[in-house]
Amino acid sequence: MLEWVITLGFIGCLGLGAGLFVYFVKSGLNLGDSKRIDPLPKIEE
Repeated sequence: MLEWVITLGFIGCLGLGAGLFVYFVKSGLNLGDSKRIDPLPKIEE
């Protein structure tokens, strides 16, 4: 029983760490720059 609690706690800590990492990386990057610097070409039909 204790092994399952330790395993689930470890998985939860890994998930929390990964979530914080993604959050701070996304907040540090300006996602609007990609559209401003290199916009998608307009497709003419």
